[in-house]
Amino acid sequence: MNRKLLSFILLCTLFIGAAYAQNRQVSGKVTSAADGSPIMGGSVAVLGTSSATQTDASGSYSLNVPENATLVFSYIGYVSQRIPVATQTQINVSLQEDETSLEEVVVTANAIKREKRSLGYSAPTLNAEELTDGKNASAINSLAGKVAGVNITSTSNSPGSSSRVVLRGGSSISGNNQALIVVDGTPIDNTSKIGGASSLASVDFGNRGNDINPDDIASITVLKGPAAAALYGSRASNGALIITTKSGKKGAKNEITFSSTNTLSSVLKLPELQNQYGQGYSYYDKQGNLLFENDPKENWSWGAPFTGEEQEWGQAINGVRQKKNYSAVKDNVRDFFDLGVASDNNLSFSGGSEKSTFYLGLNALNSNGVYPGKKDNFNKYGVRFNGNTEFSNKFSAGISVSYSRINSNNVGGGQGGGSVYNNLLQTPRDIDVVGLKDLSNPYNGYGYVDENGVSHNDVYGYYGAYSMNPYWVLDNFNNYNDVNRIIGNFNVTYKPLEWLTFQERVGLDNYSDRRRSESPKYSFVPADKTTGNYSATANIQTDNGQYRVDQYNVNEIVHDFMATATHDFNEDWSGSLMLGNNIRQRKTTNNSTATNASGGLVVPGWYNLANSNGPLDLIEDSWSNRRLVGVYGDLNVSYKNMVYLQATARNDWSSTLPKKNNSFFYPSVSGSFVFSELLNPAVKNILSYGKLRANWAE
Repeated sequence: MNRKLLSFILLCTLFIGAAYAQNRQVSGKVTSAADGSPIMGGSVAVLGTSSATQTDASGSYSLNVPENATLVFSYIGYVSQRIPVATQTQINVSLQEDETSLEEVVVTANAIKREKRSLGYSAPTLNAEELTDGKNASAINSLAGKVAGVNITSTSNSPGSSSRVVLRGGSSISGNNQALIVVDGTPIDNTSKIGGASSLASVDFGNRGNDINPDDIASITVLKGPAAAALYGSRASNGALIITTKSGKKGAKNEITFSSTNTLSSVLKLPELQNQYGQGYSYYDKQGNLLFENDPKENWSWGAPFTGEEQEWGQAINGVRQKKNYSAVKDNVRDFFDLGVASDNNLSFSGGSEKSTFYLGLNALNSNGVYPGKKDNFNKYGVRFNGNTEFSNKFSAGISVSYSRINSNNVGGGQGGGSVYNNLLQTPRDIDVVGLKDLSNPYNGYGYVDENGVSHNDVYGYYGAYSMNPYWVLDNFNNYNDVNRIIGNFNVTYKPLEWLTFQERVGLDNYSDRRRSESPKYSFVPADKTTGNYSATANIQTDNGQYRVDQYNVNEIVHDFMATATHDFNEDWSGSLMLGNNIRQRKTTNNSTATNASGGLVVPGWYNLANSNGPLDLIEDSWSNRRLVGVYGDLNVSYKNMVYLQATARNDWSSTLPKKNNSFFYPSVSGSFVFSELLNPAVKNILSYGKLRANWAE
């Protein structure tokens, strides 16, 4: 019995010794041949197996390898090396830089990273420094003038204003020509809904693409044509902006970064105004003579030529009129505006270990615009967290999430009663606008208290009968906006084999946009009862007032599952195939309710739907629920790192189309030829890099 037990133990020892003889631990360091610096994140793989690891911050690695194995050392931008292990237990490698790769990798559709030389379409990329060097609070506006073929238009270039991004011109007269915006692989909503109580009114509440904090962005890749963005389907027919946000670095020390940008702004350009004629109007008599009428209630400058002489103007209050020189106040419109001030503060924390990275960013943007006072304000607060971790050589996961909150008060535009700018432009050229600022002055305001302490709340002393004091309009009309938004995604990557990768990503874009518009209720008759220039019936200033609430909710969930296979057929040919599935579900609700248009408000100054003088007006009450299911594929073939061919295809099925005809197909083909690879060294000294590309999409 003891002899059998001893034989069994000896046999197990021999097996264990054989197992250890078949596998050994190999370690070493990977550095750059150019300067000897360590290469972090480099790949060390056993050829023909799924066994692999990555180098740490010092370039070191350690890996169990079988007998007679060959190790493959590789890193983006460097020439790969294959080294047989034989009996070695320590292998140090210096990788040479690959000059033919141009060392540039860009993020393309579906967050796929590709070498720029392999692309058959235009995909310019801006990094964080290029994007933020102008310190613009809008990531979209930061693209202006930096990428050819990108047309950025903004209503005012101030924080919170709307921006449009169109690539290579519009393709539709009535449709949306804007590019799709994608953040960390998740398409987001970029809706812009202009507010206003009527067709004449206009209030810019901004567009949702500007909710992104530029300081959180690592890079933006511009995919200009349909071939570049075909994997996104119809919503990217006008191109796409692929935004990659910041992340930590593996093995790096923890970093704390704080930046503060304070911006002063002023009105850049105003309409060119004449300075020869003043308040009033002109006409021809029966004999054809041009006559001028100095009408004190007129809102335009069609009166007599300026003389510089002192004269009375405006209304007579208690029998007394104001006096001024009849001459042009050349900067009366420009002097109305103040100096705008914006403060943009960012605080970030980032770092990582050998297997994980994190980034936490905090942002506060506070702006008071160029309109006088505190009514033109915009406040945005945001937080972003990005994290990635490798659970093993085969399994990794990442999360990206941001939350932003906006509250603002927006000044009305257009030609409605609440437009400050419209009333400002109607000021005659001889009237000092700044002199109208004191609304407690009976000659400037609406309702006043006389010298005996008696209130006159039903009269106005402002000169204009056809326009209103822009300071009073600014003070009494409000357009509040509150936005809460969360954008994020969670992704999981599984790599069972060295050549095969599975990735699943779920993205969310959810926001609520609440707007409250306040228009005052008033009724004022002219204070002038002595000159005969004003009529209590013809020149009454009156409005029933309005309170309106607009509520917009958007919820969009996007799911992608992708399987990618890569293969090197030989030293010349290589290829990859990606197959994926996309499910997109979008829900929206819109509700707009206002006090009765005819009755207006019951109690002046109380802005509540319960204060409606009559039944509420239900302007809009709608909801939509759309689901889109798609499958797509991406095939890439390369020859000698010189000739590249890419073919993509996507087919979508939409719930908004008839069941029997709800399918549509998007194919694309692109190719590139780096012909400089064939040039002799003498020519390459003159032309170091040359490439031909072509693409087609439908």
